[in-house]
Amino acid sequence: MTLIQDKWTHPPQIIQWDCTGKCNLKCRHCRASNLDQHAKDLSFEQAVHLLNQADELAPGAALALAGGEPLARLDLMDILEHIRNNLSLSVELLTNATMITTKNVSRLSEMVNGFNVSMEGASADVHDMIRGKGSFDRTTAALRLLVKEDVPLAVRMTFFEQEEDEVERLLRFIHALGVRVFNFRYVVPVGEAMGKATDPRQYQRLSERIWDLGQSLDMQIGFSDPFPELFVNEARKKEIAADERLSTGVAVTGCSIAFTLLYINPQGIVQLCPYFPVVVDDAKQKSLSSIWYQNEKFSLFRYSRTFLKGQCGDCKNRFSCGGCRGAAYAMGDYLGEDPRCWMKLLEEETALSTPPGRGPASSCRITVPR
Repeated sequence: MTLIQDKWTHPPQIIQWDCTGKCNLKCRHCRASNLDQHAKDLSFEQAVHLLNQADELAPGAALALAGGEPLARLDLMDILEHIRNNLSLSVELLTNATMITTKNVSRLSEMVNGFNVSMEGASADVHDMIRGKGSFDRTTAALRLLVKEDVPLAVRMTFFEQEEDEVERLLRFIHALGVRVFNFRYVVPVGEAMGKATDPRQYQRLSERIWDLGQSLDMQIGFSDPFPELFVNEARKKEIAADERLSTGVAVTGCSIAFTLLYINPQGIVQLCPYFPVVVDDAKQKSLSSIWYQNEKFSLFRYSRTFLKGQCGDCKNRFSCGGCRGAAYAMGDYLGEDPRCWMKLLEEETALSTPPGRGPASSCRITVPR
């Protein structure tokens, strides 16, 4: 949670750098298709300069190294060596894991603080349909290696065109492998998924199912969007409701753009976020510190919750959630509503089940106590 101030003084907590636009796969839902694989990535010297600035701006921040596929960058090990020996940043590698082998897994495990591995199904038939032939077997082999290394490890699934049952199958599959952290994203219609229809009712079903199964398997469940946990996690919902600052806009949480997240593309261009490809400034020309604290786009965005429209603008959770601005932008207006949120459906159900002159019916619940 971040307190709103007239003069911004909060450093970012997460810095995501897509260190290369190159990738060895071509996924059907890839948000990074807007990255130019032919454009020149930052050189090693430029990368070191950028990372030094990031460490000075936000000591101890989480650095998410992504792409493209970060392991497709030939000097990645040298970059990781520089971070480990000279900086305080905590590194999480966002990877498809197909390039993790017996030859590099031990060194990688020494260099980074955690791995976030993308996986879309519990079988080659499903996973390879989205990510490419042979990718399932290589990713599964890498997961086994990482489990043996006993490193912090999460699997992240993007729901695109799979059957709903595939979510449960994947959860059980990775649990059997020894993975205990699962992150879920319902597709944002950007990049290769541009124009993809979304169904908030389906997102609701999947989120509730994931949460319930995760609790029964004693797994840590995370959602890439802020609103699913507000609906399925009773403890989180109570925590938000008890904080008056989040109802008045004195503080914000949820969507992390310009609050806790700083995103940089492979050419050193700062954008609002990976799913919201609006250019903020060029970190090759200006310092990260001046961009973060002084850039007008960031400054304006920090007050945008007040001006949200549609369902997000009317929502009681606009300061504790804010929806996904990238998903709203994909629909034509970044201040508009996130088309994947099911809050409106819940409110309609509550209204239909409430007799005239009474409060909400006791049988109408947003979440089931767990």
